[in-house]
Amino acid sequence: MNRTFHACALACCLLAWGNAPVGAQTASRAGTLLDNVVNKIKSYPAVEVIFTLTMENKAENVRESYPGKAYMKGNMYRVEVMDAINYFDGEAIYTYMPEVEEVTIKDPGEEQEELLDPTILFDIHNREFTRELLEEKGGKARVALTPKKPGQIRTIDVWIDTATNAVERVTSFGNDGNDVSVLITSLKPPGQTPNDAFFRFDAKAHPGVEVIDLR
Repeated sequence: MNRTFHACALACCLLAWGNAPVGAQTASRAGTLLDNVVNKIKSYPAVEVIFTLTMENKAENVRESYPGKAYMKGNMYRVEVMDAINYFDGEAIYTYMPEVEEVTIKDPGEEQEELLDPTILFDIHNREFTRELLEEKGGKARVALTPKKPGQIRTIDVWIDTATNAVERVTSFGNDGNDVSVLITSLKPPGQTPNDAFFRFDAKAHPGVEVIDLR
């Protein structure tokens, strides 16, 4: 399993319950459910997410799970998972590995274009997807999002609590056999809204860390 997925932990954020017929009605209902989720998240000045990341490749008999935490404000994010802290301050991506005292800095590009940043929770349904409501019953719904353009992601399934308009789980199914599931145990505003510096690696606060700038 490619460990670079730690940088996209929540992005591919958030089994089969059966299929509903595909049609305009299911797409419209799926859009409404996603709108309700997005509007709730956007009502917060910032978001704190507690989650468990599971990466699985059935062909290779690999299954790994990791606890994690993420913060989002606007288009900025900070993800802490798999012994790494990943920052995006709106301009650059910082991947800090404390164990090896190393941070890599690069411009956003293909990572974000491939839906690998957690701010996808703000506009997951406004990207280039087709939408389908697979099932809705008992206050729960499952929506499938399929990218219109070929890429590493085959489809993304989103489980929603329709009573609270909360995302409970997101699973990204990869064309390479790597599936990434994010189980969300808490999604709420943080106790205090973090300032912008919180989403940027501070080299002065980490003396001795090797900085690899790939910009």
